[in-house]
Amino acid sequence: MPTARTLKPPHRWCPSMSSPPVADLSPASTADISVWRSEPFRFFFPLGVILAWIGVGHWLLYATGVAATYSCMFHGLIQMQAFMMAFAIGFLLTALPRRTQTQPVARLEMTALATALVVFAVAALAERWVIAEAAYAALFALLIEFALRRFLTRGMGRRPPAAFVLLPIAALIGIAGAAMIAAAEMNTLAPWTGHLGLLMVEQGVFLCLAVGVGSLVLPLMSGMPPPADLGSSPRQTWKAVAYASAGAAILLSLILEQLGFDRGGPLMRALVVSLGLGLAGGAWRPPGKPGAHRKLVWLAVWMMPLGLLASAIWPDYRVPALHILFIGGFSLMVFGVGTHVALSHFNLEQLALGKPSAVIFLGAALLIALLARLAADFSNTYFIHLGWAAGVWILGSAVWLIFFCAKMLSS
Repeated sequence: MPTARTLKPPHRWCPSMSSPPVADLSPASTADISVWRSEPFRFFFPLGVILAWIGVGHWLLYATGVAATYSCMFHGLIQMQAFMMAFAIGFLLTALPRRTQTQPVARLEMTALATALVVFAVAALAERWVIAEAAYAALFALLIEFALRRFLTRGMGRRPPAAFVLLPIAALIGIAGAAMIAAAEMNTLAPWTGHLGLLMVEQGVFLCLAVGVGSLVLPLMSGMPPPADLGSSPRQTWKAVAYASAGAAILLSLILEQLGFDRGGPLMRALVVSLGLGLAGGAWRPPGKPGAHRKLVWLAVWMMPLGLLASAIWPDYRVPALHILFIGGFSLMVFGVGTHVALSHFNLEQLALGKPSAVIFLGAALLIALLARLAADFSNTYFIHLGWAAGVWILGSAVWLIFFCAKMLSS
């Protein structure tokens, strides 16, 4: 009589990434791993949306008279250091163990990262920027620890792709930017260092992450094979050098802009992003598979250099132009990639090939919010426009969050 065999659960990841199950886990230990640890995006994506409502809702409260004051610094840093970081953390905690075939994130690691995000948001609300930036720097320290523990594991099945050299560069830029902002708040450095710090955390970090992560995500979303491992061939080593040079160019462009090169700095970043995502990431051609979220991601890819280019051409309108990067680029991209990750893990590949109404609504809402924000600087009702942009953005993200949570609960 044949002996019974224990069937392992399927390895749920993007359909085009055929990775084996985690190499160093026995069936017994696999059963002890909760879905929250194996798929931490289930927690961090909703947390990111809630944190975004705090940052975007800031303008809605002021425009409606509920709040008597406003802070551009608060709005920008909550969006980039809390909302965007929550989505980045959710993606990396899910993707890195699966790529390397190592242990999922530990409960303590998840708890520490979530706590640091909440501490940042609370400190930002209280305008305790030194505490907030310390919490933000702690996020990168925790992510570095998380990554090193998996990259140095003896049983690691695969290495990350060459473009992932941009991830530690992004972390260093983020930590340095946070230190500059905190030092400027304490008046220990010249005020200009605080402005450079803002450039680093608001643009430098996520431009590096977008190019680095995009090299993995864009081919998978398009139906192409995943990129080869770092160090698997001399070509991949040269690719790593090229991506590291792109990170250095992004940092240099931020310094140049701080030194007064208001056109040259953004133009350099636009060129780096176009080459990194357009050519190296394959975004120069349309996605090879259907799906509304794929079109949104491809649109977001080109919104990023467009926003940087617009800020260089019209430096007097730098802030509204950069919202092409922030709303049309960063926001649209994290929701599009988040949709892809969720539908792939929830075994909803057929839905991912279609046009879910919630995804269409999200894309339309974000684009309307972008148009309202751009029109604000050319109107006599500036704050009313900001209020409308904030309200539409929140509405679109709320519809997406309901869609996400419904699919998560039923998966």
